[in-house]
Amino acid sequence: MISLEALQSAISNVSVWRQGDVCAPHKPLLLLYVLSQYKAGHPRLFNYGLEIHEQLTRLLKEFGPKRRTDYPNMPFWRLRN
Repeated sequence: MISLEALQSAISNVSVWRQGDVCAPHKPLLLLYVLSQYKAGHPRLFNYGLEIHEQLTRLLKEFGPKRRTDYPNMPFWRLRN
């Protein structure tokens, strides 16, 4: 099992795309959402279509920069850092 320090370091080092004053908060929001669900007792794996997509879209609209269209699927294929 990963140590608390290693987990904190990994979370602190998650890259966030930035261009000027604009950032893409997909990864941090996804990470916070998933960790909150684990804390609430969710099993290990998630079904993206049923459990993540709608919630992440809502979080992006609430906490992300204002955009015409949000793409909540972006972090999954880029989260390998």
